[in-house]
Amino acid sequence: MTEKLYDLDSYVTEFTCKVVSLYSDEDYIYVETDRTAFFPEGGGQSSDRGFLGGAYVENVQIEGGKILHYIKNNVENVSNLAPGAQITGKIDFKKRFSDMQQHSGEHIFSGIVHSLFGFDNVGFHLGTDFVTIDTSGELSEEDICKAESLVNEVIWKNLEIKVSYPGKNELETLSYRSKKEIYDALRIVEIPGVDVCACCAPHVKRTGEIGSFRVVKSERHRGGTRLYVLCGERNMLDIRAKLLQNYLVSNLLVTKETETFRMVQKLKDERTALALEVSALRRELVGLKSESIESGERIVVLSDTDDMNEARELADKLSEKAGDFAAVLFGKNNCRYVIISGTGFDLSALCRELNKRFSGRGGGRGGIVQGSLSVSDEAEEFLKEFRF
Repeated sequence: MTEKLYDLDSYVTEFTCKVVSLYSDEDYIYVETDRTAFFPEGGGQSSDRGFLGGAYVENVQIEGGKILHYIKNNVENVSNLAPGAQITGKIDFKKRFSDMQQHSGEHIFSGIVHSLFGFDNVGFHLGTDFVTIDTSGELSEEDICKAESLVNEVIWKNLEIKVSYPGKNELETLSYRSKKEIYDALRIVEIPGVDVCACCAPHVKRTGEIGSFRVVKSERHRGGTRLYVLCGERNMLDIRAKLLQNYLVSNLLVTKETETFRMVQKLKDERTALALEVSALRRELVGLKSESIESGERIVVLSDTDDMNEARELADKLSEKAGDFAAVLFGKNNCRYVIISGTGFDLSALCRELNKRFSGRGGGRGGIVQGSLSVSDEAEEFLKEFRF
């Protein structure tokens, strides 16, 4: 069995090991070693990355009880990856430390939510952009703010995070949280007075290393709450990016950075009012245009609008003045159409012939059809001359 160096010390970045076995397929070389500092994917957390024997390791998984390091089959520097070879490994500690910040922050939050509200952590995913935590019950905004503040207080206290391996008898008397996927784990991670949890992943040594904790957003999820959280450097970078955007918006609006929401809301309300005014004017224009067109057995008009609803409204009004149907050709090069029956008969035969003749796509039911034409030359004359 591979010795798990990450279990013993989360801060080991370089190590030596011996290749135990390896095999490959078209995509990867899978390397098993006698010891490793690479944390394999598990418990909602992605694996470490780094180098093994000079070759890049992009994934690590536990398969059949073996820890396998995934190395692309087309990379160089794999000639020394032979069974029995002594090689050196080096993990990407920047990623490792960021993952530890997120995971340790999640433990504090989950412990506090459990103690305050009695809810369990029923889902955890440490992704590239966000960490998500799913709780077994719904949290209000007030609940979330309270828990978030308490998490940061624990971080500022710089408490030691303890890792232990209790024996069977001790484990039976120990009260601890446990995720379903690792319910039989014997590795206990404890944050004194805050949380005790069975966990297989690396953690920071002290809570102060987490830096900060923030709930970015929350939503209802399967009877509970899903929270998107960030810690440490990820949190700082996210805040920095958003503050920059707010600064740029405030410059565009010529307002204070603390007033951007109010100004954007004002602009949105004004835009809504203008849209309603424009819509009313368009309806009035459609009415005037339909009034200017004389009644007839068949009415076919060209329109410079690019709005389907406006074209459809015009065709609808014209159908009241048409003997059999009214048609509107509109859009770029009049390549979109809407046809509405004036007497209620079926237009499907007309639609099929129109699509066939002008490489069109469209359809409808009963007395209404609409679609688009690839070629619109002579479409107006075709509609005027078509016979059912």
